[in-house]
Amino acid sequence: MNARDGALWLPRQRWKNDALYRAAQLAIALGLRLPRSWLPGLGRLLGSLSYLALARARATASENLALVHPALSPAERRALTHRIFRHLGQSLTDALALLDARERAARTLALPPASATALADALAQGRGVIFVTAHLGPWERMAGLLAERGFPITTVARESYDRRFHPLVYDRLRTARSIEVIYRAAPGMPVALVRALRRGRVLGMFLDLPGRVPTRRVVLLGHVSRAPVGPARLALRLRTPIVVGTPAPGKVPEIHIAPLFADDLSPGEAGEAELTQRMVDALSQRIRAWPEAWPWMHPSFSGAPTAHAALDWMPSPHA
Repeated sequence: MNARDGALWLPRQRWKNDALYRAAQLAIALGLRLPRSWLPGLGRLLGSLSYLALARARATASENLALVHPALSPAERRALTHRIFRHLGQSLTDALALLDARERAARTLALPPASATALADALAQGRGVIFVTAHLGPWERMAGLLAERGFPITTVARESYDRRFHPLVYDRLRTARSIEVIYRAAPGMPVALVRALRRGRVLGMFLDLPGRVPTRRVVLLGHVSRAPVGPARLALRLRTPIVVGTPAPGKVPEIHIAPLFADDLSPGEAGEAELTQRMVDALSQRIRAWPEAWPWMHPSFSGAPTAHAALDWMPSPHA
């Protein structure tokens, strides 16, 4: 239990969380004073240290890689697991730089004209856009760059376990960069999603690490997993255009945005199942193209339903 769940911390929890918060304050203050050119190397070093220290996460990542890439030898799997930790560390310090209001999101990420056109064309239909994405590469910087280029970005996010992190980190990463945030536990959250689309906004939704949201069974990277049902349900009930957008590898990473066809599907269980799988298939291709940039240490392939999997939380299109 934690503050996000409405519970009071026990004294031991409070001491631990106070220590984590103070450490985060210090790390951010020191990190923002470093030359930007130092941050990638520092992030990779942090990733290597995490690889050595976090045995359970290292084992889970290796098991998932063995499941999805059985042809890898143990040595190849260990090397790729190490690269995954190093890349995630680099993504962390890349996001850290965004806490400086002077940092431009375009410094380390590009938006090709074709991707900008794909998103603009979807918005031009006048029904908002569902932006399906994954925790792949610099996803925080992707939202910042799209907002920097004038796109009306709204993201669905989970509250921090410690609300003090909102002004310290999350507000500076998102709100200060003109990114609207809808928190999952906020009262009226489903209605807020509908209203964001009706206001013509780009609604960013993650499908790869669902957490405590309604999900359905899918095949991710060739194996049974779970994915949120909300994006497909919204798209079919509101006839909202869909794009799939993620960072993609390159000398300078680029945002790859492409439309996802759903005009042949109807609202209801069958249509939602098919559309969710199409979304997951598109994200699987992106992950396979950049495997070291995805968090393989998440238990993604158990296939177990979440606690809320049976809930039909999506409101009427007339909400």
